[in-house]
Amino acid sequence: MNWGHKIVITFVVFAAIIISMVVISMRQDVSLVAPDYYKQEIAYTEQMDKLANANSLGDNAPQIKYDHSKRQFVINSKEFLKGELHFYRPSDASKDIKLSLLMEGQPKTVDASNMISGFWKVKLNWEKDGKSYFTEKNIVI
Repeated sequence: MNWGHKIVITFVVFAAIIISMVVISMRQDVSLVAPDYYKQEIAYTEQMDKLANANSLGDNAPQIKYDHSKRQFVINSKEFLKGELHFYRPSDASKDIKLSLLMEGQPKTVDASNMISGFWKVKLNWEKDGKSYFTEKNIVI
């Protein structure tokens, strides 16, 4: 085999590797953190204001806890609360769960037995007296 054949074989092997890398790359699931990521990024300042409002409540802010023995989330609020509860799974957006939340001073439980184990962010958005609030808690199931 002469050097001309070796060069052609090298180019063919290189092309095969590049083509296989392109095929593998095209089959990968590439999803953003959220489908409306850019819209959320623009509203970041508003989100920080909501977080500051929630922090100003101190002990009156709703508390989010996870009970490992019962596999359920417990949300405690001392006051009337109407908002949205978002269970966010950073590793797989298809597992996210959004629930409407209406509390009247009683603890609210959310069953987590059907949720897969791992890292979750629990986000709570609510309004009170015309002000918007937001709190977030990282929980491992």
